[in-house]
Amino acid sequence: MTISDDLLFEVAFDYYVKKMLQKDIAKKLGVSRVQVSKYLKMAEERKIVRIEIVPPKISTQLEQEYRKLFKERFGFDELFLTTGHSNNQLLLQSLARRAWEFISELSENALNIGIGWGTTMFTVATYNFTLNRPNWRVVPLSGGTFKLSDRHFDSNFIAQNFADRLNTRTIPVYFPFLMDNSQQRQQLQSTEEFAYINSLWNNLDVVICSVGYSISRSPLFRQNVFDGSTLDKLEKLGIVGDILTHYFDINGRVHDLEFMQKINNITMDQYMKAKKKIVVAGGFHKIESIVGLLKGKLADVLITDTNTARNVIEFVSEKDWR
Repeated sequence: MTISDDLLFEVAFDYYVKKMLQKDIAKKLGVSRVQVSKYLKMAEERKIVRIEIVPPKISTQLEQEYRKLFKERFGFDELFLTTGHSNNQLLLQSLARRAWEFISELSENALNIGIGWGTTMFTVATYNFTLNRPNWRVVPLSGGTFKLSDRHFDSNFIAQNFADRLNTRTIPVYFPFLMDNSQQRQQLQSTEEFAYINSLWNNLDVVICSVGYSISRSPLFRQNVFDGSTLDKLEKLGIVGDILTHYFDINGRVHDLEFMQKINNITMDQYMKAKKKIVVAGGFHKIESIVGLLKGKLADVLITDTNTARNVIEFVSEKDWR
């Protein structure tokens, strides 16, 4: 027998809104309590019921206090906080929600939006939040590579999911992230397809991305997209993180190494030209990369959590860096 959506709605309404006990709903319908439990599960599966765990709001006073500290230490006050979590998955969800709250405040007018890749951006792009922004246009900020099978680094997948939540369109990137040599890259960059994507990268209103942290743990090295010699060079330079595969040290200095001549992604100049650069990042493992990011003036907006914000301030206080 087919169970109608109307019946599932009635059961869900009684249980979640009217706060009736399952045994009372069962008596009302003339079915077993077990059947009512099945109805509630079916209501979730059919999206009649959507359960959302909403993190508690950060007080305005606490956020202002941290903004003052970040202003004193980094000359940076566009700080937006969410609650901290020791569980990384809960932290990512909390960051994603705060990011969407910020995004929802942006202009509804036509905007070119560039989005990065990685676990944080994957979480933002797949988070259950919707806006109606048909005048926006979303573009990935790098090519793709078969060597990164993880969907967290599928730039087109992330951009498409992000665009779907905005009810707008994405401009996919079909060329590779890494070329065999700089000559191949030059040939690709002379094509009409690259020229079009590059024109979008030149005129970004908003960039939304995160920062990489431990270079040796990056999938780009663990999955041999870049070779070990590149890793050695970065470690000798004291690299603490990257922004869209542009590597920087603890003082925020970006190091443009030779291997960058073989990759196809947004350039650092293009990134810095974007009108609003939003970085979403949190967790103890990203403290040094966030410090480098802020010292290098590589972001306009930072969305992080209270634990990370506190750890960043403690880190620079211990080092007595200004």
